[in-house]
Amino acid sequence: MFAVLIAVSCHSGKHDVVDSAEKIVFLAGDASTKAIMDDSALKTNGNKIRVYDVLTDFTGSVSWMDENNPYYINDEIVYNGNPIWDFVSGRVYPWTTNGNHLFFSWFSYDSTLDETASDFCGVTFDTATKTLSIPVLEMNTSTDQFDFMYSDIQMIDAAVRAPGSPVNLSMNHLFTAFEITLNNTSGNTILLKSVTLTGLKNKRSASIAFDGASPTISTANLTSTDIPLFSATNQEDGDTYIHEDRVKSLKSFMLMWPQTYAELNGAQIVVVYHIVDSNDIVSDELTANIVMDQQVIFKTNSTGMDAGTKYSFMLQFKKSTIDIYSRVLPWEYEAYDWDYSNHSISARGGTFKDGVLAFYRGTGESASEPTTEEWSAKTMRFNTRNEVMTGRFYIEAPTSGRWQISAYPLTAAQYFIIEPTSGEIDVNTDNGKAEFTVRVNPDLSPASTQTLFFNVAMYYNGEWHDANSEFNRKNIKLVLDAN
Repeated sequence: MFAVLIAVSCHSGKHDVVDSAEKIVFLAGDASTKAIMDDSALKTNGNKIRVYDVLTDFTGSVSWMDENNPYYINDEIVYNGNPIWDFVSGRVYPWTTNGNHLFFSWFSYDSTLDETASDFCGVTFDTATKTLSIPVLEMNTSTDQFDFMYSDIQMIDAAVRAPGSPVNLSMNHLFTAFEITLNNTSGNTILLKSVTLTGLKNKRSASIAFDGASPTISTANLTSTDIPLFSATNQEDGDTYIHEDRVKSLKSFMLMWPQTYAELNGAQIVVVYHIVDSNDIVSDELTANIVMDQQVIFKTNSTGMDAGTKYSFMLQFKKSTIDIYSRVLPWEYEAYDWDYSNHSISARGGTFKDGVLAFYRGTGESASEPTTEEWSAKTMRFNTRNEVMTGRFYIEAPTSGRWQISAYPLTAAQYFIIEPTSGEIDVNTDNGKAEFTVRVNPDLSPASTQTLFFNVAMYYNGEWHDANSEFNRKNIKLVLDAN
């Protein structure tokens, strides 16, 4: 968010409306804006902000206010290279000696794009209800990167204001933003065919009401459309190859409607690719569906993909899986490289034993030792609702530590009970074994088949590290059929 300052000069008049020497002016303030518009770019010649001033409890008269224009200020300010932004109309708006001034504003013209907010999203403003409306707008890779912003509401009592004091209008971003990069640490070359984002709620309408103490935002018409992030024209295109220890950026930061956790349900990144081994043998076409609604993605207090926040997603190709990691970034930031070692227990000294994560079945409260088939199965299906599935893995270094298991997607996890979800490992007392059980939640009955995936993490050297590629190389899933 950034602040636009409304500065005032010293008060000396005794009239109902003071003279132009005490006019209200806007100053260019510091800004934290979109990826293609930093603070200095905000102060680009031609950028405009629509400003409103609702004058109430005023004893006097204002010549330009009538039933067709109930606002003391209903104008645009434009930046022309000076600290003070000029009113587009050329009108002077003096401070009054009494009454309350209620200010709010929104970003109305991006001179870099040569586009108004009305052209970008069809925004309209109802002067009677003080409501800003945005009709259904689909956000995708071809959407103009117009960083639509709106301000907080600020009330100033003209009679008690400090002479010369500014009015601080904090600007808020309507959209969130994200980027996706790919990193190949699999030991092979990856031949990338396509990357598509599905299930993200990228089509909606919105309204912003300025009739209270703070703006109220409402959204509707939540729908999703596929968003192609990458598509290879042909397999001979060298740009589609991701070689070992190489990073490919699919898109720079892209504006998107904010997403709550609930709205993220079903969102996936679909990757279609081939593996090219050291003998230049190309594998059959592979498809990976990377679920975005995992709790492990958002390790902050965010409620999802919040407005005014950037999310950097990295897909890491490993030996048998594609893992997803995320970083939450401020709107204005300096780019820095991913630290891949933070995401892998093996890169920090942990090693695993033979066996890795495997499941075997049992009934009631007991479970027999697994058969060879059950250890090696990639998919485990509940045959009856009273079965108990037992997951087990081993480590041999470090000598002790803490493990954590998380299950996703959340829509499926509610139908299962996992005990415990974390625990201690000590190779000296328990041979490095970690074990947990999964049973069906007896209180819920799914109307459709539910598929549960797992992610393993280890606490090591004071940090949690993703260890799924080491302990869950098969990407095991548990399946519960509908009742």
